[in-house]
Amino acid sequence: MKITPVDEQHNLFLIEDAYPSDIIDQIQEEDFLSYEWELQEGQVDWPRRKLIKKPHLIISELDPYLNTKHELISEALKVKFVYEAVDSGIWLDYSPYTCAVHLDGDLPIAMQIYLLDNAGPEHGTVFYNQDQTVRYTFPYKVNTGYIMLNGPDQYHAVPTMLAQGELRLSSYTYFGPFEHK
Repeated sequence: MKITPVDEQHNLFLIEDAYPSDIIDQIQEEDFLSYEWELQEGQVDWPRRKLIKKPHLIISELDPYLNTKHELISEALKVKFVYEAVDSGIWLDYSPYTCAVHLDGDLPIAMQIYLLDNAGPEHGTVFYNQDQTVRYTFPYKVNTGYIMLNGPDQYHAVPTMLAQGELRLSSYTYFGPFEHK
């Protein structure tokens, strides 16, 4: 797992090789359209499924793995987590998914990792400055993504629309309260 700040603000990070390759390889073999799912609270009108994690499913291995990486993540972000356990939503986005510029509300730290090789790099997340110029573009690339220390200036979007047949699978991990080191 490699975590790199994208600029001098030190509140937005590129993450690469987030999960072990054996988990990522198994994910590529799954039929996620057949998984049980529910609507994501606050996003019920979006073309998005929040997949239900069950013990025998590969997506259930993601949180236990991340729970072994707290020290590495906290060091890279220069924070101390108040709670150690993480909780990830596994999101399956489908056509005509797109996402307008928005803020994420009250969550302190979030990490989104792209998991499935079924959409082009243009379907990643774009972060913007307050004047709506592009701050950083995270391409949709398997086993990469971002970590953000949330705040009133973390505007982001997915400005491109998924075409019919394209799927965008990602883990969206919530990290609890933190203190700066």
